[in-house]
Amino acid sequence: MNREQRSILLGGLSRLGIESTEEMIGRFSIFIEELVLWNRHTNLVGTNDVERIIVRHILDSLSAYCLLKAQNGSILDIGTGAGFPSIPLKIAAPSLQITLCERRRRRAAFLRNVVNLLDLSRVDVVECDVRDVRQQFDIALARGVGELVQIVELTGEVLKERSMIIAFKGKITEIEREMERLKESSCADKSMHIDVQKVTVPYLDKEERNIVIIKTK
Repeated sequence: MNREQRSILLGGLSRLGIESTEEMIGRFSIFIEELVLWNRHTNLVGTNDVERIIVRHILDSLSAYCLLKAQNGSILDIGTGAGFPSIPLKIAAPSLQITLCERRRRRAAFLRNVVNLLDLSRVDVVECDVRDVRQQFDIALARGVGELVQIVELTGEVLKERSMIIAFKGKITEIEREMERLKESSCADKSMHIDVQKVTVPYLDKEERNIVIIKTK
C-alpha cells in the first residue's frame, strides 16, 4: 500500500472503532497485495483498484466487527469468495474461530495461500458447496450470497440450535421485501427473530448499508 491507501485504511479502522497495530496493517497489506496479484488471472473481485478494495470490501466487511469481536463460537462464512467478510474480520479480531466455505477451486486455493501467508490460526478452508459441509456452527456469515430465503435454506443443516445468521445487505426497502418472501417460504421458522441494524461504512457514508441478524431459539 502507498501512503494514501494506508491513510484510508487507518482512517476507516479508526471510524469503525478498531484499534490498529503495525502487525494488523502489515497483514492487511499482504492480503491486498495477494488479492491484486491473483485477481489478474483468477476472478476474485471486480477491481484491482486498491482504494476501492479497501473501502468496498475490507471496510464493508469490518462493519460487522462490533457484532463479532467478542464471539467465541464457531463461525462459517458461506460462499466466501476472496475471503470477504471473514479474512478482514479475522485480521481485526484474531481470536475468532472461522471456517471459510468456497466451492470454486481457484478461489479456495487463494484462500489457503492467504491463510498460510498471514499465519492465521483457527481458520479452516473447505472447498465444497455449503450443502456438503458436515459440521455444525454457531454463526453463519453471508455477504453477496443471495436473498435471505436462500441464505436460510443454505444454512439449514449447518447451524446449531440457538444459532445466528449475519447477512450483509444494502437498502432497507429491499430487505423488507426479502423478509416478506422469507416469512412466506417453506423454510420460515416461528422461532426466528430478525433484527436489522443500520451500519455506516467509512467513505461510503451516502450509501445505505444494513446488517440483518437472524437468531433461532
